[in-house]
Amino acid sequence: MKIESKKVRFIGLFIFILIVSCHSDKSGKQKDPENTESFRDNKTLSVCIWDGIAIRSEPSRKSKPLSTLNLGESFYYLNTFAIDSAYKNQKYLQIELTDGSTGWAADFGLVIDAKTGVVTSSVPVYKRPDLLTISGREISPMDIVAVTEEKDSWYKITGEKKKITGWIRIPHISMKEEDIALASIVKRKLTVEDGKSLPDKIQALLDTNPYPHSVFVETLNELAREEKKKKQLEDIMMEENRSGHY
Repeated sequence: MKIESKKVRFIGLFIFILIVSCHSDKSGKQKDPENTESFRDNKTLSVCIWDGIAIRSEPSRKSKPLSTLNLGESFYYLNTFAIDSAYKNQKYLQIELTDGSTGWAADFGLVIDAKTGVVTSSVPVYKRPDLLTISGREISPMDIVAVTEEKDSWYKITGEKKKITGWIRIPHISMKEEDIALASIVKRKLTVEDGKSLPDKIQALLDTNPYPHSVFVETLNELAREEKKKKQLEDIMMEENRSGHY
């Protein structure tokens, strides 16, 4: 009788597990043939550290881009990803933008569970949050980074295109929106090839700057002064060379 009772309980337990399993499959998200996996229902604040990442309607390179993510732009990772097996097994993350729209973006330029910051001055990067672990690498003013961790007086950062990762002191990072925005504008405007000289580009930026209270206004003014001095020296040397030639 005890054996029969155990069998009955075992069969009952098996049926219960089977029912729960079937119910979970019906009520949960469907399994995707392209290896989609879901983790939690919540979403995670994240940062794009690669300018111009395409946002697509589907997790596939063949899917038409809906928009792009800008360097330093924040978004929410919806804790779902998919693999594009048709193109180098590229991993795509499902994301939500600040306007509430959603899409898919390749993960190579994204840092999950991070906040956007911008470096305010040239500063060394450390391997760990310890002054004895200096790496010999520096990060420059107006470099936009993803801040992934805080420990004591340190931030752990990932730089543009994930080229640099490490720790820097907190006072050298700004998380103010106007500082991040101006740094983003400066990077675009100063690197574009339009035939204008660097001093002229900087002056144009200062004349049309929509963020006059940013910490980088004085940085730009100082850069403009330095470039003007360089230009004056170059003009003097060219004039001396002409005079010596004749």
